[in-house]
Amino acid sequence: MKIPTVNISMSDRLSKIEKSFTDFMNHNDPVHQINEKEFNISLLQFGSFVSILKNKRVNQTLLLSELLEDEKYRECFSYISEIDDIFILLKNLLVKYPILCKSKIIKTKIKDSNNVGRRKKVL
Repeated sequence: MKIPTVNISMSDRLSKIEKSFTDFMNHNDPVHQINEKEFNISLLQFGSFVSILKNKRVNQTLLLSELLEDEKYRECFSYISEIDDIFILLKNLLVKYPILCKSKIIKTKIKDSNNVGRRKKVL
């Protein structure tokens, strides 16, 4: 029985090796590691702050929903993490917790926030 072989060109192999090398270097970059650790610390601090204010346990979904709902929470988290752009904050949070993209609570919060500015048709 003959095993089928896959012919991969040399340029494809080199591009895959180059991509894996750049991913490795970007992940092991000391500046990237420091930024990631600082973001983790600021996320823990903000989660503790929200937990104290709400007087209940906080998970990632509740944290992100509070950030989407309340402008004061966004300002506070941006101050703690020292990142001014809210979209970068949300992107970092979604990269850290990718399961949030599938959360029904988050999807409804995003839909509600998109529908706030729209005018509804009255029949």
